[in-house]
Amino acid sequence: MANVPPAKRRLLREAIQHNVDIAKGVRTRAPAPRRRAPRVRFWAALLVAALAYVSVPSLFVSTNQASPPRPAALPGASAQPPAAVRTEPPEIPVSPPRPLDRAAFPLSVKRVVIDPGHGGDQYGAVSRSGLSEKEFTLDIGLRLRRLLEQASFEVVMTRQTDEAIPLAERVSLANTSRADIFVSLHVNSLPARDVRPLETFYVGPTEDPHTIRLAGMENRDSGYSLADYRELLEQVYIDARRDESRRLARTVNTQLFRSLSAINPHLENRGVKTAPFVVLIGTQMPAILVEVSCVSNDEEAALLTSPEYRERIARGLLKGIRSYANTLDGSDKRGL
Repeated sequence: MANVPPAKRRLLREAIQHNVDIAKGVRTRAPAPRRRAPRVRFWAALLVAALAYVSVPSLFVSTNQASPPRPAALPGASAQPPAAVRTEPPEIPVSPPRPLDRAAFPLSVKRVVIDPGHGGDQYGAVSRSGLSEKEFTLDIGLRLRRLLEQASFEVVMTRQTDEAIPLAERVSLANTSRADIFVSLHVNSLPARDVRPLETFYVGPTEDPHTIRLAGMENRDSGYSLADYRELLEQVYIDARRDESRRLARTVNTQLFRSLSAINPHLENRGVKTAPFVVLIGTQMPAILVEVSCVSNDEEAALLTSPEYRERIARGLLKGIRSYANTLDGSDKRGL
């Protein structure tokens, strides 16, 4: 062993002594570990951290938000599982739309369409003395125009002379003129010659046989075909102008009856009714049709021949229109 280097001889002696100690049962202190290079220590630490992350992730990253503390249960209350959180928005019950309050929209009536019924070869109702409806309606319409213009209203006439104007053209004129209200003037005729009815109509369905017959007579020259019938009926039932038309009809009918009953005590007020007249269906503004008199009654026809009575009819219509206009703008600047 003389030629063995000292370091190797030391290691050989330590190994022999270690084996002898094991055989004798003597514990020996383990030799001090060799120092690892810094790079080895770095990768070892990284490996340990990775293993710790995989096995216990909550030590490094919180996967859920902190939950608020639960309130303490009341004494005697049974423990129940928490209610499920509702994710979709709650349903809001849908209620039908309410009519608009007219006070929120102070409007005014500036332009009025006057529609004298019939004309030309369309005579309308005819009295036993040969007086025709078309003459009375035109005269009363021209008188009403004068009174309305004096009261600072603008007036559009569907006819100003004795001419036949199709119903569709009357409706179109009213709509293109952007009128505020539409007033159609007519004179009635009934099989019973002893009655003197006054009645005012606005758009809507009816089951009254007299009204159906009257609407059929007035709509005879409308020019609409059978294909248009369904659309016309739909407009009758869903017309959004119906409420205002009813108010206009009530006001005009009331004022006209007050004006005429003073000198025509036998006048019968039949009030306000609904009817599917074409001129009421097609117009886009509040619209009414007024049967101002009844030529089938001889006394009534005689009254109509009087210019003073026709002037009184026109003034009663003016009062009704002004009264309706005042309810819209909330003022009484035009008075009664």
